[in-house]
Amino acid sequence: MQRKLPAAALAGLMTIGFLATPATATPTESATGQPAGTTAECTSANFADNQAGSQFFEHVRWMQCSGITTGYADNTYRKGTDIDRGESMAFVYRYLAPEYTAGEASFGDVPQGKTHFEAIEWGAAEEITTGYEDGTFKPNQSVTRAEFASFLYRAIDPESIGEVTFEDVSDSSAHLEAITWLASTEISTGYKDGTFKPHDTITRGEVAALMSRLDGVVNPEAPEVPEPEMPAGEPVLLTDPFLQVPEVGQTNVAWFTELKGSQHWVITGDVYGLTAEDLMPTVDKATNSRSGVFQSEANNTQFTVTKAETTQLSRTAEDADSVLSDAPAKEDGIVSRDIFRHEATVTGLEDAGEVEYRVVSLLDGKPVLSETFTLEDAKTAEEDANILLTSDHQAKNNTPANLEWAETVFGPGGIDAVFMAGDLANVPDRASEWFDSENGLAFFPGLQGNAGFEAPNGETYDGGEIIQHAPLYTAIGNHEVQGRIDGMTSLNESFNSPVPREVAEAEYEKVAGEVNPSGDEQIKEQWIEDNSFSTTTYEELFSLPESEAGGEQYYATTVGNTRLISLYSTRIWRSGTADSDPAARQAASRFQEAADTLDDPMAQGHGSFIFETLAVDSDQYRWLQDELASDATTEAENVVVMMHEGPQGLGDNVTPAFAEPTKIEEKDAEGNVTGIRYEYEAKNNKLLTDLTPLIDAEGTTVDLVFNGHSHLWNRFESEHGVNYLETSNVGNSYGAYHELSGVSRPVPGAPWNADNYVEQGSPGGLEPIVPSERPFASLVDPDQDAPYVASNDYSIFTNLDTQAGSVTSFILDTKNPDAQPEVLDVFMLD
Repeated sequence: MQRKLPAAALAGLMTIGFLATPATATPTESATGQPAGTTAECTSANFADNQAGSQFFEHVRWMQCSGITTGYADNTYRKGTDIDRGESMAFVYRYLAPEYTAGEASFGDVPQGKTHFEAIEWGAAEEITTGYEDGTFKPNQSVTRAEFASFLYRAIDPESIGEVTFEDVSDSSAHLEAITWLASTEISTGYKDGTFKPHDTITRGEVAALMSRLDGVVNPEAPEVPEPEMPAGEPVLLTDPFLQVPEVGQTNVAWFTELKGSQHWVITGDVYGLTAEDLMPTVDKATNSRSGVFQSEANNTQFTVTKAETTQLSRTAEDADSVLSDAPAKEDGIVSRDIFRHEATVTGLEDAGEVEYRVVSLLDGKPVLSETFTLEDAKTAEEDANILLTSDHQAKNNTPANLEWAETVFGPGGIDAVFMAGDLANVPDRASEWFDSENGLAFFPGLQGNAGFEAPNGETYDGGEIIQHAPLYTAIGNHEVQGRIDGMTSLNESFNSPVPREVAEAEYEKVAGEVNPSGDEQIKEQWIEDNSFSTTTYEELFSLPESEAGGEQYYATTVGNTRLISLYSTRIWRSGTADSDPAARQAASRFQEAADTLDDPMAQGHGSFIFETLAVDSDQYRWLQDELASDATTEAENVVVMMHEGPQGLGDNVTPAFAEPTKIEEKDAEGNVTGIRYEYEAKNNKLLTDLTPLIDAEGTTVDLVFNGHSHLWNRFESEHGVNYLETSNVGNSYGAYHELSGVSRPVPGAPWNADNYVEQGSPGGLEPIVPSERPFASLVDPDQDAPYVASNDYSIFTNLDTQAGSVTSFILDTKNPDAQPEVLDVFMLD
């Protein structure tokens, strides 16, 4: 049945002016060379991706204030991007600010007028670089840690180099003196395992750190930027309470503390005016009862107490990259952090409507109360529900503004549930990313209105008070999966090092006698998890509906008249580096293994392997078959399939194909393995060949497939009436690849098969739909509207009105502090 769009969905939200063309990320690295050791007055705002407290913040800020870098046109610095040879020479040249006039071009690939021409010519004149034997400089080639060490060493030309050694830097290395000098001056001390990793590529953030430390050696009197201090005071709750898994007549309330505490309760009823003193007379009574009704003698009010159960998270930790003023030192590695979760099931809510509640924890003998919020039991099929569709918060800058405006548009308590399609935080075992990262971008504060993020537009955004009133339903993205932890010295290293479970199982058999001589099954399973990957922290953080086959990893539930089916659809993200020469491969990527790991499966990346298969006849596939045929799904008014990686999309992350990597061993004439690379066969894309025929066939019950992952907005509709929507955290976008965007996805060259990789458009073959209300003009043809939004200036949030069957997306200009959301797009579920 076709449903009419309610006028209220548009009223009052379509009157704000709209820019015709989104900003693009064009490099603007111009030379503004300040003399060495001087710092320009910083009148410009921090780069958008370099907020106070973030990794390399001080170093990048020093680079900015010294005029060594102006960043990119979208006001980003891109700390995680590998630096190339041209940029490296430009940074060193601007730092030293020599008096130099370039002459004729020395390199065939760097003619006069080329970006960084003067810096590269200066580098050649000073013999900092001699280029390559073929007369080229290769300005766009990535730089290794050893090469950048030599650039700095030759530019500074120090009198002594010290005597520090690294086990992976041989005496015959061309970069030995440079690396030794860096270490002896503590500009770079290498890694805790005694290595320098000379062949690893170096990022722009790491370069900023080396150069600012270099300046500290050259100009030791330069003042240091003070570290922010952690607040001190009375015991506090680590989060506000939030709602989970409501059912008829009941709902769950959960919250977190750093102290274990002795007792924890949810109180409902006359709770608004209660104080800690009011509660003290009831503490002894409540201690020995699971729940009960109590009277406050202080103000003659009555309230109900429900006792909470407490569990401790088993894997949460911090390391030197945690954005905390008391973060561990690098040499401390990964340091466990105690986090306690409290959860109570509040019952007796039949026909009660919205009920006020607070939570109280007895910490160090003192009752600590939350503010007052509202809860209710599960929505009935007749009740209206506004559901926030979101994903990819991932500690990204625009998230607090996005959530604050979502709450503003729908009003306090106006959001009835949150569907979140994965990538909630960045590194799942890092506790501060969930609770209290000092950059204002932690997950729970953003969804609870406690973020305090200072945005590039000068405004401070607190996020939205949402999940205190609305249950949260999530899906697993790749950032909910922690990689191998055994032998790792940092959480980032661990996150980026997952190993397929079958590889870890095979390795276990080799060491079982040593690590588990008694054959204890629990020890075996823990060893395999610690040496492969896990979603343990994610599952311990949340209480979600469970399926018999997948537990909390994939499940289905009903919210009012809407059936939600949440799938486990993701894989490890790896870079797209593809070196045709096996000997030149220095790092694992989605397409290759590093040349020095060919004999060690536990050190390999194994390509972008899938964490939980959706293939025909898999456990998840068979469960989904049964779920789609169930009464709960076939009788629902709306059916939403939520997943992190979806079958349709214009983003970069839809390629390579969602297929298990095909391992190809490259061999020499004698049959020796000289390289390992991976293909992703388009014909084996499980989201298209296996999943899509199941959810998008004639007569399907599915109305909407909702996914995230590529940080953009785009939607599609199939011939069977299934809508596909990615409305992930736009405002931190990785781009859209379409003929109207003017850009194409990079694809690997030979020997990889180009037919497997899609440069533009959606691999699923559907045509994207132009936003119905406020589209952007195409960058290629301003007379045409772009069928996507991929911007670092605009953020989008989306609402599903379950009774109207409408899906409305709102867009916000995050650079303008006076801007308000507009309606971007509206469509109906048939």
